[in-house]
Amino acid sequence: MDNETNADVPQQKNNPSEAKRIAFLLPSYKTPLLASNLLHMAHDSGRYVGCAFILLLDAHDPFLLLYKELVDILTEKGMTVGYCITDGAPYCGKINRIASIVNANSVCVIDNLHLPTPKDDTSFADKIDAWLKSHPEPMKIGIFNEEGFYIVVTKKLIERLGYLFHPLCYGRCEAEQHLLSLGEKLDIIVGIDGCDVLESKNDGVEIEGFSSDEDAQWVSQTLEQTVEEEAERLSDYLLN
Repeated sequence: MDNETNADVPQQKNNPSEAKRIAFLLPSYKTPLLASNLLHMAHDSGRYVGCAFILLLDAHDPFLLLYKELVDILTEKGMTVGYCITDGAPYCGKINRIASIVNANSVCVIDNLHLPTPKDDTSFADKIDAWLKSHPEPMKIGIFNEEGFYIVVTKKLIERLGYLFHPLCYGRCEAEQHLLSLGEKLDIIVGIDGCDVLESKNDGVEIEGFSSDEDAQWVSQTLEQTVEEEAERLSDYLLN
C-alpha cells in the first residue's frame, strides 16, 4: 500500500499478517523529534520485538513528511512500525479508528513521553504474552502500577465495547478512568508483572491527549451514569 495515501488502515510492514502481542498507538501532532526519540529508544533497546508501533497523524501536520521518513528508517532496521493519517479527527476518534482494526492481541495508547517497559531484560512481548495467558477471560485490562496510567486493553474488550476510548472523552486520562471503572465492576483488571512506565525528561508541551480539568470532570461525571448499564451488558459475555 502506498505510504503517500491517506488511508483508514495503518501503513505497516514486516509480516503484517502476523498478529502482534500488543500495538502501541502514538498520537502525534507537530512533534516529530519527540516521536523519533521515543521510537528509536524502543528499537535500540531490543525489547519490543513482537510489538507494533503505530503513529496516529493528522493530514494538516506540517511535519508529515518527517514522520513518514522516520517510519521508513525504522522499518528498514526491522522495527514493526507504521502510521495512519486522518483529516481533522478528534483525539479519541483517531484512536478508535485504528484500535478496532489493528492486527494485535492488545492495544495501549501512549504519548511521546511515556512508554511501558520491562524492568528486566525480558522482551515486552513476552510480558504481554504471560499476561494474556494469565486468565482465560478474553476481556482484560492490564495495569503497570497502582495509578493505572497507560493501560493495556485486549482486542476482545474493544470489540465488545465498540471503542477503545469513549467518544465523549477529550483526553487520555478520563478515557482510561472510564475503562478502569468498567474493569473494576467486571473484575477484569489484571496487573502486568515486571513492567513499569518509562517517562522521558524531554519537554512535552505539545503532546496530545490532555484536556482541561473542566472538560475531564464533565466527561467523568457524565460517563459515571452509564457505567452500571455498560458493565451489566458486558457481564453477559464473561466466562463463568
